[in-house]
Amino acid sequence: MAVGAGEVGVMFQPEPETAAAGQREDLFSIIDAAGELLHVPIVLEDTDFRVLAWSRGQHTADEERVSGILERQAQPWLVEVLRSRGDIARLISSPEPAFLEPASDQAKPRMACRVQHDGPHLGYLWASTETPFDSRQSAHFRAAAQTIAVRMSRSGGQGATEQDDLRAVLLGTEAAEQAAGRLGLPAAKFTVLAAASCRPAHDAAFAQIPADVLRLYLTTAHPRSFIARHDHATYAVLLWPESTDDAEAMGRSLKIARDLWDRAALRERIVLAVSTTVGDPGRIPAARSQADRVTGLQQQYPAAPRVASFEDVQLLYALSRLRGALRQDDEILGGAVSLLERHDRQHHTQLLATLRCYLDHFGDTNAAATELHLHPNTFRYRLQRIRDVSGFDPRDAQTRFLAELHLRLRDLDRTGGP
Repeated sequence: MAVGAGEVGVMFQPEPETAAAGQREDLFSIIDAAGELLHVPIVLEDTDFRVLAWSRGQHTADEERVSGILERQAQPWLVEVLRSRGDIARLISSPEPAFLEPASDQAKPRMACRVQHDGPHLGYLWASTETPFDSRQSAHFRAAAQTIAVRMSRSGGQGATEQDDLRAVLLGTEAAEQAAGRLGLPAAKFTVLAAASCRPAHDAAFAQIPADVLRLYLTTAHPRSFIARHDHATYAVLLWPESTDDAEAMGRSLKIARDLWDRAALRERIVLAVSTTVGDPGRIPAARSQADRVTGLQQQYPAAPRVASFEDVQLLYALSRLRGALRQDDEILGGAVSLLERHDRQHHTQLLATLRCYLDHFGDTNAAATELHLHPNTFRYRLQRIRDVSGFDPRDAQTRFLAELHLRLRDLDRTGGP
C-alpha cells in the first residue's frame, strides 16, 4: 500500500526500546528542535544510511525521503548516486554543511552535514530545502549535528548533573554555592532568559515546546550560556564579561531573545523574558524570579510584548498588583469614572469615552474633538456635562491622576487575567 508523506508523522513515532528508549527520544527531540529552528524537515542517518530519527513536517519532503523513513533505510540507488558524485566524500572531509543537488527528477535538493564532534564519524544529518542555507542557518545546522554527535556518543547519565546544578543555582537552594562551583561559573555578569508557553503556565501545550530549541540556538548565538528546564519554563543563564555595562548586557540579551522569537515556528507559541543584569551567581535566583514575573504577565495579558524585560512591563506589573490588592481588600475605586460609567449606562450617553479622549490628548479639546468626529463646541459641552455629573475638575492633579488610573485598571480587566 502506498503511503503519502503526510502520513509519516502518524505512522512512525520514536518507539520505546528498553534501554535505548531515552536516547532515541532525546535524538527525536533534538532533531525536532533543529527543524523548528530552521523551519525545514530533517532526518538523521548513521554511517550505513540507516534512518535513526526524523523531525516533524516530513510531508513537505519528497518521496525518496518518505520511503527512507518508512523503510528505515536510504534507497541503495540514492546512496550510490551520492557516492558517485563525490557528495559523501565531501561531507566526510569537512564539518561544514553542504548543499546537494537533487539525486533524481522527483527529488528535492538537500543540505547535509556529517555528525561528528571530538570523536568518530557517526552519521549524516539531512535537511530538505529548495535553497542553500545562509551563514546563520548553516551555523545552527552544524551545531545540531555536533549536539547529536555528543548525545550519541556519551553515556546516558552525563548531562543530568549539570541540569541539577543549574536548577540549584536558579532556585537558590542550599546547594547553590557548590553547584555554581561545579558548573565553573566564572567572575562575570549574568542575565537570565526565560522561555515559557504563550498560554498560562498550567497549559499542557507547553510540553510541545522543546528546550532543545533554545539550547541549539544559543550554541551559535551565545555559546557562553547554561540551560535548564524547570517546572513550566526553560531558563538560560547568559554569561557576559565583567567589563560589560549592565545595560549593554541586557540589551544584547534582548536582541538574542528577539532573534529567536522571530522564528516563524515559535512566534505563536512562546514568550521570552530577560532579567536585569546581576554580577554575582548568588543573585541569579532574584534574576530568575524577575523573569518569571515578566512571563507571568505575558501569559496573562496578550497585549503585553512577547519579548520583554521588566522595564517593558513595569506599568502593567504595577497596575496588576494594585488591582490584586484592591480585590483582596474587597475595595473598588470611586470618583468620576464610576459616576460617569453609571450615567452612561442609565442615559445611553458617551461621557466616559469623552473623558478618556480628553485625558489621552492632555486636555487638547480640538484634537480630542477631531478624534471623536465632534465639533469643538459639542466637545466642550460634553466636558461641561462631565463636570456637572461627576464633579471632575481637570485643574486638580489628583483628580486627573485618579481618573487615568481608574481607566487603566478598567482596561486591565478587559484584556485578560482571572
